[in-house]
Amino acid sequence: MRTLATLTALTLIGLSSVPALGSIIVYGTHSDTTPIAGADLSDVRLSVDLTVSGGLATMTFTNVSTGLETSAVFKEIVVDTYDDDTGTAILWNPVVLTDTKDVSYSVHTSNGLPGYQAETSDPYPLVEFRADSSPVKKGIGPGEVLQVQFATLLADGSGILDYLGAFGGGNDTGAYTLGFHAINASILNGESLSGILSTTSVPEPMTLAMLALGGVGVVLRRRK
Repeated sequence: MRTLATLTALTLIGLSSVPALGSIIVYGTHSDTTPIAGADLSDVRLSVDLTVSGGLATMTFTNVSTGLETSAVFKEIVVDTYDDDTGTAILWNPVVLTDTKDVSYSVHTSNGLPGYQAETSDPYPLVEFRADSSPVKKGIGPGEVLQVQFATLLADGSGILDYLGAFGGGNDTGAYTLGFHAINASILNGESLSGILSTTSVPEPMTLAMLALGGVGVVLRRRK
């Protein structure tokens, strides 16, 4: 069972006229190292998008780190694929689509993220996309993209918010479904940090449409 964690921002960006589409950002939130002057852990950012077609869900991760962050790479990205409350698989059969000479990822079972072991440890383990050892790079850097694909129960046309909503209520919710471990962060003098999504509720479609028109980020609290 997951425990209550510090509030994390959930920002909706690039929403189209269809509220279910769009991206969310997972921010850096934990490190054993203090950021350099003028920087914040949240400068390390992972954008996550999802589209569904033909029974396949394509998830796109983009390194959108900003501010003083110039070198952080995402070594591990974790995704919750299973609603423990109902015993329902939401995503399964993960496949890595992106593979370059600079960096490649492989699929693993997650053993939890640094700083968030309890929140990312489930009876049915989260899926982890881990950057393979490379003499060139060890993860996607600023501006770079990783795409993965799953079989899914989500309907064609679903987006990232539909994925979060599929977990419903109970103990296993949309909170802690996505997270990362980034390394080589310039704002931490080359040290690492983690980030995690923390939210239980997804706004109603009308609310999302208003947010999209206003270009407003939304912060949601996890309620027990």
